[in-house]
Amino acid sequence: MKTTMSVILIGAGFWSSTGWGLDSPTPPVVKVSTTLVTRTSSRAGSPSSSGLSLMQTAHLQTALDRKGFGVGLIDGQAGSRTTLALRDYARSGGLTEAAARAELLTDPEPVILTHTLISEDLAGVGSAPGDWVEAEKVPSMACGSLDEVLSERFHVSRHFLQRLNPAFTNWHAATAGSVITVPNTRPASWSVPASRLEVDCSEYRIRAFGATDNLIASFPCSIARKLHKVPVGDLTLVAFAPNPNYTFDPENFPESARAQEIGRKIIIPPGPRNPVGVYWLSLSAPGFGMHGTPHPETIGRRESHGCFRLTNWDITTLASMVEAGTPVRVMNVPVEESR
Repeated sequence: MKTTMSVILIGAGFWSSTGWGLDSPTPPVVKVSTTLVTRTSSRAGSPSSSGLSLMQTAHLQTALDRKGFGVGLIDGQAGSRTTLALRDYARSGGLTEAAARAELLTDPEPVILTHTLISEDLAGVGSAPGDWVEAEKVPSMACGSLDEVLSERFHVSRHFLQRLNPAFTNWHAATAGSVITVPNTRPASWSVPASRLEVDCSEYRIRAFGATDNLIASFPCSIARKLHKVPVGDLTLVAFAPNPNYTFDPENFPESARAQEIGRKIIIPPGPRNPVGVYWLSLSAPGFGMHGTPHPETIGRRESHGCFRLTNWDITTLASMVEAGTPVRVMNVPVEESR
């Protein structure tokens, strides 16, 4: 059974979360047409270093994303996150990478769709102050602009979203009823839970395995900036917290003059720009967890204080396929370089 907790105390130096915002409203359903849109940037047909055009790479990325092999932000660029996602997808099906790529590129689903803006899209725009004291005052740590809202919802980089919609030069002026172009994404789903997870710290990926130890999903992640803070070894998932608050504790930021000036704990409200994103999965190592991020562009490198960060959409998908007690092995931690 999946369980939730009302309080988790996070050790010094790591993300903390107290109170989970469980009464937060359910995210709105996104209404998307099935009309293929061909209008793109004039450079969309230019081949990348992978030999694929920008739109071919975006097709590959959206197909991988739908199948549970995350690439981070869909951007039409064949970077390391896309390369590793393709490798894992090929492994999951017993295919060569060339065969897996061909299969994904011939997926009959369109790479992009049209989306008619609705009031819920516009209502998602708010603010997420960078100052802790100011952040305490807002009702939600929300996206600051419409293109940021759409970036989260459709797993797309804001730059690529703009390339798909060159006529939208001012997202602040967009109104309900406006028609835009977005990647064809949707949450991946599974009928049975994953039997175990692996965190590969050398490739910055979290992999999920099925009942027969077959690879069924994989997501890019970030790990601790200081490698000695990575919780190496065999752990388990112990609790689930959707829409978590975040507790700012100045003791966790001794290097920050501002934190020391504040001198008190502060509860930061839930939202996509909360420091732990939209979901927290607590690990059996005290003070450690897997969680979302307000900065999806930073996924896939050494970034955190010790926890494992994923995009908000990937942590939500991962949470849907695991249970309390699911084993987690943290492995392949690089050797800390000399200081």
